[in-house]
Amino acid sequence: MTAPNDDHDEELDEAFALYLRACDDDELESRDSFLKQHPEYADQLRELMDAADLIGNYTIGGEGGSPDDSTASDVAASYESDQDGVALPSTDEYPARKVIDLDRDTLGTNELSVDGALGDVSHGDPAATLPMSSRHRDDSGPTLPFDLGEYELLKVLGVGGMGVVYLARQKQLDRLVAVKMIRSGILASDVEVKRFFTEAKAAAKLRHPGIVSVHQFGRRAGHHFFSMQYIEGDDLQRLLETAPLEPRRAARIVRDVAHAISHAHRRGVLHRDLKPANVMIGGNDQVHVTDFGLAKHVDADSSVTGSGAAVGTPHYMAPEQADGHSDHVTDASDIYSLGAILFAAITGRPPIVGNTVMQTLMKVAHQPAPSLRSVQPKVDADLDVVAAKCLEKRPSDRYGSAAALADDLDRYLSGSLITARSRGRVHRTWNWVSQVPLVAALVGRTTANASPTHRRVQTALLAAMVLLPTMLIASWWWRQRSAAAMPPQVTIAGGLTGGLYTASSGHLAGVLQSRVGVPCTTVETGGSWDNRERLLAGDVHLAPMQASAVSGEQLRVVAPLFYEAAHLLVRMDPTTQQPVIESCDQLRDHVVAVGPPGSGSRRVAEMVLDSLSLPPQVCRRIVLPWPSLLERNDPTNDGELDDPDQIDAAIICIGPGSDLVARLLTQSWKLMSLPRGVEICLQHPTLRPMSIQRDGHMTDPLEDGAIQTVGTTAFLVARSDTPNVLVTQTLAALYAKPHLAGLIPASRAAEWQGLAFHRAARQYFGKSIPNPSN
Repeated sequence: MTAPNDDHDEELDEAFALYLRACDDDELESRDSFLKQHPEYADQLRELMDAADLIGNYTIGGEGGSPDDSTASDVAASYESDQDGVALPSTDEYPARKVIDLDRDTLGTNELSVDGALGDVSHGDPAATLPMSSRHRDDSGPTLPFDLGEYELLKVLGVGGMGVVYLARQKQLDRLVAVKMIRSGILASDVEVKRFFTEAKAAAKLRHPGIVSVHQFGRRAGHHFFSMQYIEGDDLQRLLETAPLEPRRAARIVRDVAHAISHAHRRGVLHRDLKPANVMIGGNDQVHVTDFGLAKHVDADSSVTGSGAAVGTPHYMAPEQADGHSDHVTDASDIYSLGAILFAAITGRPPIVGNTVMQTLMKVAHQPAPSLRSVQPKVDADLDVVAAKCLEKRPSDRYGSAAALADDLDRYLSGSLITARSRGRVHRTWNWVSQVPLVAALVGRTTANASPTHRRVQTALLAAMVLLPTMLIASWWWRQRSAAAMPPQVTIAGGLTGGLYTASSGHLAGVLQSRVGVPCTTVETGGSWDNRERLLAGDVHLAPMQASAVSGEQLRVVAPLFYEAAHLLVRMDPTTQQPVIESCDQLRDHVVAVGPPGSGSRRVAEMVLDSLSLPPQVCRRIVLPWPSLLERNDPTNDGELDDPDQIDAAIICIGPGSDLVARLLTQSWKLMSLPRGVEICLQHPTLRPMSIQRDGHMTDPLEDGAIQTVGTTAFLVARSDTPNVLVTQTLAALYAKPHLAGLIPASRAAEWQGLAFHRAARQYFGKSIPNPSN
């Protein structure tokens, strides 16, 4: 009685025998369909099939070549359909898997059909051409050399992902050729057959010295094959495994490949799998492009893949291919691959490398390629620019054609000026920064596998984002603390020696020191504009200055001080005791003193003379310290004026009760009215119409007997960052009795709404001072 396990083994053997017979008779649809018919033995049958495949692969790899031969590239070819030889059938005439199967009784053995397909020469033994998974256990399969009808297969030249290439002897012509076959033999899928046919059809459209030519295409015992030109030499990948190429040699090789690809593009064929392994280098560096297995005909839907599939070799495919848009590839996709080959030929490595296939695809699709000189610094700048233009992410930024790339490489090799131009520093910097994952996320850009430097920058950005709120709060706290702290010493700017600014600042310093107990000092200056510069520089805390000097974001008004009137003084003739000038019109051709440098008085004098249409050409100005005018000494005019008696007029803008004006009036000088005051003020908004009484008191311009003129306002000014407490205490000291002579009352502060008051001053004056937008 047979044990149960023996019955099981016999049934398993019968099932596997059925599988082998189905393979022999070419009646097997697929492994999965066969396994579904025997579900109880599916696991054991699958193990037997896999074991048979392993034995077959070992036999193929071990016959006719060393292990190194298994890494050789597939050799592609080309053929002109209108040249002598065998024309390839069309897609309709030669559909996938339903290939021509000739009747042996009609053709006999070893007979070549008229359409180029070989008859069955298996002599009734299909096991000679079946894959190992389909052979009986005691059948070791064919060995090399192997008779393939007209061809005798001698050794394996290379094994690729889909095909195997043999060195063969074509018997009738007694020549060496290369024969390419599908690795999976009669079990090849529809996609494999279509891709194999696409390669042969694409090569058949091309005839160029840089593209391997096809001799014949056919099928034998279910095996598809085509023969092609045999190239003695190595592929570029093998050369690079030894060492990178010298840059000029690399440029020559890529130039020749570009010429060959330009020919293919003109014939409507895109290669889509350009890489060093598909570039054969013959004698004298003769280039031959191979393997059009992924080629696409732009004039027909001949692609073996659709949208969403990344077709090609990851390191050398264009970003649009890596992103899954292989159905949208153009000439520019092959140009990118040419740039990647140039990069690899010079550096020994592809431009973009990842740890896995998926990581490489992501990097190619979303990460800019590095510059050639970043890897090989000694490379010529022009060659770096050529490679960079090929490797641009956007197809429109690359060379317009493969011919244009070849021309630019020709220019480089001849020492001429190339047409490509380097990207600017800003563009390169932005490309680098946008690879920081955080920045990429913010701008909507995809990035992959950021470098350690990019990750460090991202860490710094994240740290800054976390610390920024803390820093802002700390800054606000410090500003609040600074605004509430009184400086250890207060410095107030004054003015000219003996002037009103100096006197008023000294009075304010004394009162303020007595109130807060902090040392307060004053410094003499040149006037309003000198005070402005000192205040902006931080040399003083407070400074009086005229309205025309109060401007800018850093200056803030503390309080209006007093009005200053423009005193037009004319010299009296000592003989006649009459003024040498009777009216403003007579200032023409006379010399006018306008005050010392840096003073507000000089600015007002210039505005008045400008409004009276008295330019320097007709009315000379002289800049001098007012004491010089009083003492009748030589003025400081660089030698332009030797006799002080030549000064016939002076315009002095000064506050009420000026000792300077009073002394001049006792020394043969006379006040004269300044007409058209309203017109002058319209031209210069910082001025206003005013009147001066005979006793020197300033009044409104409509009082009888007053001298008409224009004037301005002096303000006490501080910087915007001045502590609130200092401004508040200064205002309290300013309005403490006894008041300064001529001080403008606090109730009139609202008249200067257009000026920016210090925040503490707005609070002091209350609602009378609006809060400006700035």
